[in-house]
Amino acid sequence: PSCGSQIAQKHPGSRTLVCSYCGQTSHLNADSLQSAGDKRLLIDYGSALKIGMQAKWKGKDFQVLGKLRIDYDDGFWDEWYIQFLDDGSEAWIQEDDGSFTLFKKDKELSHTLNMDAITVGAWEDLGLGKNEKVFITSKSKAHVNGGEGELPFRIIPGEPADFVEGIMHGLVISVELLPDEQTVYVGQPFKIEEFSMA
Repeated sequence: PSCGSQIAQKHPGSRTLVCSYCGQTSHLNADSLQSAGDKRLLIDYGSALKIGMQAKWKGKDFQVLGKLRIDYDDGFWDEWYIQFLDDGSEAWIQEDDGSFTLFKKDKELSHTLNMDAITVGAWEDLGLGKNEKVFITSKSKAHVNGGEGELPFRIIPGEPADFVEGIMHGLVISVELLPDEQTVYVGQPFKIEEFSMA
């Protein structure tokens, strides 16, 4: 809607599309696109991952559909939205200072987390299940810098995206606190060499 460039939607579940030409974020409403927020073209810092590329992880082929960049006090990180081609399942690859974690969505929380009541370095009940506690490793106020490609939920550049991260049963637990949802992701760290690039 901003520059007239064509935008192709590859995944039927996507709710946000970002123009690669002008950086305009748009929300999908039925058959139309509605502009949302300021135009943001993300700086490319030379990641091995790219929108549209295909690769293989643990024998499963996937395609990179989109990217979300989150800014916080100490810097930023990128989250790459991917789809596995064999079963259509979705996941996220978090890239932060050269480290990578593959996250899958666990569930949306039915209650609102109180960030101020959560202590880094303590075991906290985040509402993941009976007697399940997470050792909190970090938390921070953050906001959405912008995106690329397509994303499964609506974003507006500049909106809050606070987070809480911790460890439980050897896995990384991340709770992202977006305005419309609080979603729990379970992650597994890996090295980029574990990917076989197509």
